[in-house]
Amino acid sequence: MGLPLLESTNQIDDLFKKRYSISLPSTQLTSIKISPNGENLAVSASNGKIYIYNLADGELITTLTGHTKGVSEIVYSPINSNILASCSDDLTVRLWNTKTNKCIKIFKKHTYHITTLKFVQKGNILISGSSDETITIWDITSNKILTTLAAHSDPVSSITLTPDDTIIISASYDGLMRLFDLETSQCLKTLTNSTSHYGTATASTNDVLNFPISKVEISPNGQFILSSSLDGKLRLWNYMENKVYKTYQGWEKAKICEKFNCDVKFITKLKKNPLIVSGSDNTGLLIWDVQSKDIVFRLTPEIAGKDAILGVDIYDQGAVLCCCSRDGVITVLDLNEKYIKKAENEEKEQQELDPREGYDETPAETPRTETPREESPGNDTPRDNITRDDTPI
Repeated sequence: MGLPLLESTNQIDDLFKKRYSISLPSTQLTSIKISPNGENLAVSASNGKIYIYNLADGELITTLTGHTKGVSEIVYSPINSNILASCSDDLTVRLWNTKTNKCIKIFKKHTYHITTLKFVQKGNILISGSSDETITIWDITSNKILTTLAAHSDPVSSITLTPDDTIIISASYDGLMRLFDLETSQCLKTLTNSTSHYGTATASTNDVLNFPISKVEISPNGQFILSSSLDGKLRLWNYMENKVYKTYQGWEKAKICEKFNCDVKFITKLKKNPLIVSGSDNTGLLIWDVQSKDIVFRLTPEIAGKDAILGVDIYDQGAVLCCCSRDGVITVLDLNEKYIKKAENEEKEQQELDPREGYDETPAETPRTETPREESPGNDTPRDNITRDDTPI
């Protein structure tokens, strides 16, 4: 399926259509999330407020107040669209009921800015990462801390979970990604640019300088990790094999996550044309074709916001896409129906030719080693059934 190619123009390609934009002047927006039921849109800001909108039309429903400093990230409970969690520079994690507009719980443990949050799928456990270099796992039912992990040697910038909720994946400014067993807290594996041969060697030594990693996201089938680093590149990792399969970047003057922690997401609505989307420092919103690495869509700064796009989220596998910027612009877009229909028709035709054809959506086998495995001709380590030219996500 051919997608329109866009490199650097002032035109919005027709892959996505803008539904609406909202402007909050003099407000630095930090994170954006769509509720699991697709009804509401939550946006956090550096002024400590959280704005809740009707996703359909952008009408403001309520504003949540309580944090005394900037809100770093927000996340909805996977099982209750009225429950929202937030983390802040005020060193608290808060749980909100967006229906009653009340803060229902406050959690305190971290000693420095809290940077990232993630719910497990059952909604009973919340995981936070902090600039104090730790990860804390909270039982929100009992209000107890289950454990605190001394995860990194620099601030924890991002966390995600495998689809089966067994593995925490953390990223840090120390240039490392670590995989922890959620139940045992054991570190199963450490991924670094040096193991994937993407590090930068110093002039006087053989040491490798690992660029700080700002965001991580797991693919829907659990086989790949997408990371963004402050060298301005996105990398698609097969973490079972300790390999980077593809690298994505902008053009020469495009600043992709070189200064700010910009969200990255997978878009799988187009079936066999998986996409990745990222915010940027100065280039608007960018979308790449996973296979070709071409930029197939750009929402320019004139529309998405002229400052950095920090928050990005999707709904219905990317049928709805939203983003927010540091200069107070919220944008909601819809995937063009003609591309959705085309993808569905092509998949149907292929299945009629070969009913077995399709992507393997079986989650990757959980890694159980603490250090990366060395490759050898006799290595019988299970491997994902992929090639560089055909990368299911």
